[in-house]
Amino acid sequence: MNKKELLKQLLDYLQQEIDATLSAVNEAHALASHEQSKPENQYDTLALEAAYLAHGQSERIAQLQRQFMLLDHFEFLDYNEDSCIVVGALVCVEDKKGHSQWLWLLPVVGGVLLKLKGNNRSKSECENLDIRTITPEAPLAKKLLGGYVGDEVVLNLGHKKKQFEIIELL
Repeated sequence: MNKKELLKQLLDYLQQEIDATLSAVNEAHALASHEQSKPENQYDTLALEAAYLAHGQSERIAQLQRQFMLLDHFEFLDYNEDSCIVVGALVCVEDKKGHSQWLWLLPVVGGVLLKLKGNNRSKSECENLDIRTITPEAPLAKKLLGGYVGDEVVLNLGHKKKQFEIIELL
């Protein structure tokens, strides 16, 4: 699989998030500083609320920019079937019902669905080309880290147990 293509998709996603959040900051800032937002009495807090929103959105932009920089400079290693699963690995897992999924363990930005176009060279049954990013804090990632192809992991979800087999590592 082409991790560079996947990384480009992820960085594009982050840039879109940064742009959208920047637009929200600008709107909140404009609202906070607009002449009509001036408080008419002590209970009129529209401008104050807009300022708090702009500040929160600014912090979100800083967080997204840190994530972008970390991923842009992250060194992705090559793995084989004898490698141990670490952050940066693409892992294919299969549940007991035979449903398989690709997971990309990354230091940041979990929960994003990426699509691999075309030349998928996987030798497993995980040919759906959908790849979900997960971070080490995710319960499944905690179980996968340190594992090897062929290992089974059990994830306790409340009163239910979900079992997965690690079937491929890239």
